[in-house]
Amino acid sequence: MKEITDKEYELFQRLKKIWFHSTTKSGSFFICGEGGKNDEHGLPDIILVCPHPGINTTAIYRKEKVGRSGQ
Repeated sequence: MKEITDKEYELFQRLKKIWFHSTTKSGSFFICGEGGKNDEHGLPDIILVCPHPGINTTAIYRKEKVGRSGQ
């Protein structure tokens, strides 16, 4: 079996997550829209989350400022 580097494994994990959220058969959700203004990091005030394409159901999540991570 071929060994991979830590960097390659990190890339694999990221690609696996992208694939998981791009297929309807995975039982996963995906971000289907955004609203409001974007902050200095490019994050919108609101995101719309759909269970999978073709479903007329959307959940709306609003951003709350909580400071830095872990605080």
